[in-house]
Amino acid sequence: MSKMTSRCALLAAVLCVAGPFVRPAQAQDDKVYPIAEVTNPPKLASQQMAARLIQESYPADLKSRGVGGMVELQFIVDSKGKVDPTSVEVVDATQTALGEAAKRVVSKLDFTPGKLNGAAVKTKVVLPIIYKPQ
Repeated sequence: MSKMTSRCALLAAVLCVAGPFVRPAQAQDDKVYPIAEVTNPPKLASQQMAARLIQESYPADLKSRGVGGMVELQFIVDSKGKVDPTSVEVVDATQTALGEAAKRVVSKLDFTPGKLNGAAVKTKVVLPIIYKPQ
């Protein structure tokens, strides 16, 4: 057996043994990317549905008194476009009740996932929600 043939055989043996344990550099399923690092940020799948859900979540007592406000939420959108409900945090809210209402709504929203070089990835999102009395 020549040196070249034996090296190829050794390399093939190593690849066969190590194969299941070697992860491609791109397959970082657990990594959460900030918006600034993705090629395409997540987008709401339906703005109309989001607006309807937000309006329906408006606490009745605040709405009847004409009290509006703003809520800023932070959460993770997974590679399928779903919100990870365990990741939802209220960053800021002008009214505690609005923050709680917005937190319940965001878990029901669908997104087109964020993409990094064409591959869907988990992305950290900050979303402002505004409640306006009508």
